[in-house]
Amino acid sequence: MKNIQQPPKWPLRILRFFLKDEYLEEVEGDLEEVYHDVLETHTSVKAGRMYTTEVIKLLRPVLVKRLSGNQKLTQYGMIRHQLKIGWRNILRDKVHSLINVAGLTIGTTAAIILFIFIKYESGFDGFHQLADRTYRVVQHTNFPEEEVFWNTTAYPLAAAIREDFSEVELVTQTAGPFKRMFSVEDETGDINLFEEDHVLFADEWYPQVFDLEWIAGDKKTALSDLNSVVLSERVAARFFGTSQSVIGRIISLNGKDQLKVTGVVKNAPGNSNLRYSMIVPYEFFKFHNNYFANNWSGNYGGTAFVVLPDPANETNIESRLESWKGKYLDPEDNQRIHYFLQPLKEIHTEALYGSTIGSYQMPATFLNTAIFIAVFILAIAIVNFVNLVTAKAGSRAREVGIRKVVGASKTGLVRQFILEKGILIAFTLFFSIGLTHLLLDQLNHLMAIVNLQLELTWNDAALISLIGIVTILLATTYPAFVLSSFRPIQIFNKTAGRFRGFSLRKSLTVFQFTIVQFFVIAAIIVGIQVNHFRNQELGFTSEAIITTPVMDGEKIEVLKSSLLANPNVKDVAVGSGPPMAVEGMQLGTTYRLPHNAEADGLQAEMKVSDLNYLDFYGLELVTGRDFVQNKHPFDEFIINETLLKSMNWTAEEALGKRLQINEGEATIVGVVKDFHNNSLQHQIGPVIFINWTFLLDETAIRMAATNPLALYEVEQIWSEQFPDKVYSHHFLDDSIAREYAMESLIFNGFTIFSVLVVFIGILGLLGLMSFITLQKTKEVGIRKVLGASFSNIFLFFSKEYIMLILIAFILAIPAVWYLMNQWLEDFVYRIDLSVWMFVAGGVLTLLVAGMTSFFQIAKTASVNPVESLRNE
Repeated sequence: MKNIQQPPKWPLRILRFFLKDEYLEEVEGDLEEVYHDVLETHTSVKAGRMYTTEVIKLLRPVLVKRLSGNQKLTQYGMIRHQLKIGWRNILRDKVHSLINVAGLTIGTTAAIILFIFIKYESGFDGFHQLADRTYRVVQHTNFPEEEVFWNTTAYPLAAAIREDFSEVELVTQTAGPFKRMFSVEDETGDINLFEEDHVLFADEWYPQVFDLEWIAGDKKTALSDLNSVVLSERVAARFFGTSQSVIGRIISLNGKDQLKVTGVVKNAPGNSNLRYSMIVPYEFFKFHNNYFANNWSGNYGGTAFVVLPDPANETNIESRLESWKGKYLDPEDNQRIHYFLQPLKEIHTEALYGSTIGSYQMPATFLNTAIFIAVFILAIAIVNFVNLVTAKAGSRAREVGIRKVVGASKTGLVRQFILEKGILIAFTLFFSIGLTHLLLDQLNHLMAIVNLQLELTWNDAALISLIGIVTILLATTYPAFVLSSFRPIQIFNKTAGRFRGFSLRKSLTVFQFTIVQFFVIAAIIVGIQVNHFRNQELGFTSEAIITTPVMDGEKIEVLKSSLLANPNVKDVAVGSGPPMAVEGMQLGTTYRLPHNAEADGLQAEMKVSDLNYLDFYGLELVTGRDFVQNKHPFDEFIINETLLKSMNWTAEEALGKRLQINEGEATIVGVVKDFHNNSLQHQIGPVIFINWTFLLDETAIRMAATNPLALYEVEQIWSEQFPDKVYSHHFLDDSIAREYAMESLIFNGFTIFSVLVVFIGILGLLGLMSFITLQKTKEVGIRKVLGASFSNIFLFFSKEYIMLILIAFILAIPAVWYLMNQWLEDFVYRIDLSVWMFVAGGVLTLLVAGMTSFFQIAKTASVNPVESLRNE
């Protein structure tokens, strides 16, 4: 039997859906006849196309069905109607809506900021194309008393790996970044002096390993010439007034080496540990620092990076490095030095190796804590929103009852309430985005010390959308089902006040106040620890001291005399640096008795000081004397008590002993009382003072006044001695404060977020008290008629939330105790947790809750019993 070709089905379905029934049979037959006529002379595709065209032509108003009955109100119209009703309900109770929006805005803003911060800190150096396969070579050095972890390695390491490890895809060597001075001739012939802090020396493979965004120049050849330089966009504009057309321009390094600009790159991103303001070929550094560049024993600020074809080879490469290093290291170094590979993406969050030069670290534990804080702040804001919405549910009971009586479905009611509260949450997100933008600028300003560069971008749209969707789902679903579950018979029997969900609301309130008390107690502990940290005696004086470099050792005495002649200067001392190592500047050495083997050497810090250094900083001699002369070579040592204990000497026994360090041998002439030579995150280490003329390169000036005029006079005196150098100074207190940037961030963060959590908790308590007082208004009226006083009524209501807060307090204690103990373990100088800290947090929360509920209770208690009992 021959198959008869039929018209396409989907146009036929459209025709049957829209066309009036009285025309359908006749029109359908005519169209099918036309289809088969066309099919005789054309293809089925052509016939189908013409059939579809004729169907569309027939969809005219006169032939199309009219929607009748419940079809008149389309789905779109229904949603539009529900949105209009929702908007009117919001405007009807402006105060309640404002509290809802305020609480949720604060919570979502805090969560968005924290998540942006977490994303920023977790993404350090992740933007490099080879980041997943790039590793930094780190060094573990074993000494008799400890194992030391270095993020730098010997300079020859990279070239040796490149030569001997064919399975390594790429290897690059860097030095620094260091501070350097440059001079540039402008168009008028004048010489301008500049000082740059982040001058990075990198080899020609560096641009292949790391993605630099090139504005001008060729990354393949820009670093191939010994005397070339690549500038960041900022430095190009600073040196030449523009970042355009600077290729080929000449700048002078330290007033003698001419460097030709061969490239311009975008400024280093804020979330990168590889900081640079300009890049000079590593070969230039190697040529001018031959001893350092060829020394396998020393560790002088060099870093080697390797790129592996497969990250799975990491362990194999480390094993090969362990057996291979003996080819270059002497036997003693080979015994104590071990190389490992650290993934590039872990450099910023791995605390073991410390921060890189010019950057900072954000320990993974801190980021995990930030995630915890963000989630719980958002959770407490959502719980608060739910409590406030359901607390007002009683006022919507009659509305729900009437809607159900006239035929409203539960689905329709749920949709109505979700849309209504969705409007509030949409406002919340709108305000949160604007507030986030403003607060990120403030946060960047407060944390300028670590060059924080947080910003709200389109890339965060997915994050904000996710937070919005989660908030809408969690904050509207439960209240919508509670509101829509009212039964009309109960509503009109005036029993609607006792609907389901009160036990869950109590649970949510306990959860809310558990978080509140956690933050309050934690903030108290953090505050006490940071205060203990800040007020720890350093063992030396640092007030009103500025430090500035010495550019020429032969002019030290002239500089000191000129400064002391100024009435704004109290005292001057010269040394290799302040007593506490700041900004990573610390001179290391090893010490031992002269007859002991080099492998027996112990780690110590070496400080070069002039004859006034100890008195200037208030360092106290336990025994012996100060230096009487700086010499080259040196011949005297002063040691601290920690070094004394390591040698098992008494102070008197140490005097006259000979001690060997890497730089030479000398006699101990004094013992100084211990002081904090490291920041307070670390133990006091052994220190050796040396009467050397070498490395006396920093002047410390104690000011009688620190006003701008006094500082300007010091600059003028310094510039007279070093007219061709760039002057800079730092307040010692500020330098020390920078050592505690992360601790300050933690303290400020906990304080701010604790205040936010308490504020949101107050709003939540208002919701709870609003619900309770709404439930018991008539009961209060009866009690007042029977003679109850305000205090009786206050106690009657207070017992509700007091019990909930006590339960929350009990639940919060174990979590706070455990997490705070974990946090305090990172501090060498820490407080001990005490019961009073927990009690203080609980009492403070109770007082805040009491003051919050007082006004709500007072409002209910002040209602005339006649009014509250009128309907009974």
